[in-house]
Amino acid sequence: MAYNSNNHKRRVAQILEVYNGLKESDVPDTRIVAKKLPEKGIHISYRTLMNYKGMKPSELQTEQLNLFAIAV
Repeated sequence: MAYNSNNHKRRVAQILEVYNGLKESDVPDTRIVAKKLPEKGIHISYRTLMNYKGMKPSELQTEQLNLFAIAV
């Protein structure tokens, strides 16, 4: 699959979804990055996770209209 911004946004959204499912109040983010995410097949650094968490919701949305414009 070719790399483009929509694929990147989907990957970030998927990583954040897995992270939010694993996050508990007593589990630090460093442990999630080091132990839990690799179990799910996600290998990223702590800094990358913090950058993803800091993204605005508008930056994570993919343009759905492009999918329908091709079919017309």
